[in-house]
Amino acid sequence: MLRWILKGLLRPFFRIVFRVRVHGNARVKAERLLIVANHESFLDELLLGLFLPQKPVFVVYSTATHSRLFRFMALGLIDYLAIDPNNPMELKSVIRLVESGRPVLIFPEGRITTTGNLMKTYDGPGFIAAKTGATILPVRIDGAARSYFSLLQGNFPHYLFPRIRLFVQEPTRIETPAAKHDEQHYLAGQAMHRVMTDMMFAGRAEQTLFQALLQAARIQGRRWRVVGDVEHVDGSYAEIISRSMLLGRELARRSTDGERIGILLPNVATLLALIFGLTAQRRVPAMLNYTAGADALQSACTAACVRSIVTSHKFIEQFKLDDKLAALQGIEFLYLEDLRANARLSDKLWWLLWARFNPLANCPPASPEDAALVMFTSGSEGKCKGVVLSHRAILSNVSQMRSVLDFSVNDVILNALPLFHSFGLTCGGLIPLLCGAKVFLYPSPLHYRVIPELAYNASCTILFGTNTFLANYAKHAHPFDFHRLRYVVAGAEKITEPVRQLWFEKFGVRIFEGYGATECAPVLSVNTQMAYRSGSVGQFLPSVQTRIVPMPGVESKDGNTCGQLHVSGPNLMSGYLRFEAPGILQPAESDIGPGWYDTGDIVEVDADGFVHVIGRVKRFAKVAGEMVSLGVVELIAAKAAPEFQHAATARPDETRGESILLFTTQPDLARSALVEIAQAGGFPELAVPRKIVHVEALPLLGTGKIDYVTLKQWALEA
Repeated sequence: MLRWILKGLLRPFFRIVFRVRVHGNARVKAERLLIVANHESFLDELLLGLFLPQKPVFVVYSTATHSRLFRFMALGLIDYLAIDPNNPMELKSVIRLVESGRPVLIFPEGRITTTGNLMKTYDGPGFIAAKTGATILPVRIDGAARSYFSLLQGNFPHYLFPRIRLFVQEPTRIETPAAKHDEQHYLAGQAMHRVMTDMMFAGRAEQTLFQALLQAARIQGRRWRVVGDVEHVDGSYAEIISRSMLLGRELARRSTDGERIGILLPNVATLLALIFGLTAQRRVPAMLNYTAGADALQSACTAACVRSIVTSHKFIEQFKLDDKLAALQGIEFLYLEDLRANARLSDKLWWLLWARFNPLANCPPASPEDAALVMFTSGSEGKCKGVVLSHRAILSNVSQMRSVLDFSVNDVILNALPLFHSFGLTCGGLIPLLCGAKVFLYPSPLHYRVIPELAYNASCTILFGTNTFLANYAKHAHPFDFHRLRYVVAGAEKITEPVRQLWFEKFGVRIFEGYGATECAPVLSVNTQMAYRSGSVGQFLPSVQTRIVPMPGVESKDGNTCGQLHVSGPNLMSGYLRFEAPGILQPAESDIGPGWYDTGDIVEVDADGFVHVIGRVKRFAKVAGEMVSLGVVELIAAKAAPEFQHAATARPDETRGESILLFTTQPDLARSALVEIAQAGGFPELAVPRKIVHVEALPLLGTGKIDYVTLKQWALEA
């Protein structure tokens, strides 16, 4: 009776004060039911006890029962089973409880989060689910961490009565293959970890980019300073929103609804404000690569039907782009300095007296499925294509990354990767703004001595980079420059073993290598603290669906899945804009069917789900009837001369079909050294190139990738 009275009083109280809402179907009936949830605060047991219809038994650590709040809840609101986390035999009592048919609720993290994100998940709950064959009901708690009942530390904002939501996911099960006890325990724990990361991602909101920015500002506070750059602009959320609204309003007058507007700017805070401002006004920023040649820029503008480009007089002068831009035909240039000078007084009054109180109401309605950005492929193997990414795709990738890596307001991110590149924009621009981490934008990743010093002065905790850039940072940095780093996340090109070892030995930092494609906004997989395997690019992110099609001539090892990778998921692009068909959106191409994208990469996935990229389909040569990975050729060369750069390509050969050429910056690299490495490593003899070309430097794109188009031309001329 006491329980019903307390629940009758507390349930409406929480609905009114904390605005608690339950999303999804919580009325799941099963013979054996195991409910799992993330642990955000001391309110979690009370929330789940009040709003879940199953009346579960809570499995808690015995240390948690000493809390006064818990003793109050145990008095009349919840049933619980206290266990000693140091006694593995107590799992048997939980297993018996599940098998009895009573619903059981467990927090797989074991403790309340101190980061705001998912923390370590224990293997025990997964083993219980696998052993009992129970139906798992994941429930994500969102918002309780922002209350004063949480354990968030540092700069996390706290509110007296934050809005709390419970997201109930679809029921699932864990099945593990027959194995030894310890191995089954591990496999079940890994499966439960995937359930939890999927749960954290599935509770995301369906929004536009501008709506997500406004939500972040509400949570962190508009005065929170989140962006800095070399122009000494230390922007708060209020300043970014103000700048984005005024710039967007001015550019909306000069364009039409849905028009694609080119952006040609370096890494500065104004660039991010411009992106949000244009998308708020239903204009689509087209992120142009200012390091590309005039022909590539013209092709990009043609493909996306760009007729106006926003840039800056100061930027053009400093980067000496006058001649390149003068060669562009049919383009109107809009300069930031002129836009600011011609700003209308009426616009400023509109913002101060009206729009700043409800910015969203002063923007045209938009859908998450609308086009948000046009990114351009690197053109490393041909003419660049425009990749149209929707709000849904971009924000899904942000949520996917946040579900496996804990970015927080206590982090300081240094981003020198260009924002016209999808890796630099999503990871180094949008993730910080949308989670409240401070980000410092630097305009060039090539300043190898300056960037380590900036990381030291800013107490940087997260750094994004490519293999080429990270190698040079490590070479020029003092061992103390990166002493505060928690994460170094790498992508765009494969991390070589010498670079991995150098970072670990000099700075004590592991490089979390990832993999992706511009067409996927861009991240598909990444190594994390909970799931790390050296030499791999991590496990696939939540909700990324994959099909691996076997490829003739490419064999797997140890029974692993190997072949050409096709992907699908919420982060997939809307389609391509091609030079051959300007302005016409063409969907992703895949033999699997609509809604799938053929990455063109050959991957191997091991038994634990870790992905190893073997190479690109286009980067295979057919020598004497055998498929040879050019990536393997480069790997052999890197082992022979790790301090130098190497790149392989192929050219037609009348007698062997194709022949392989190795371009290297090692002046005296001999074929005999490559043969020794190949024999010692078990590589095929065909992977040893017949011709070695010595060059002073390899051709690079602005993103740091090797320019294989130029390299192919060199091979034909060699």
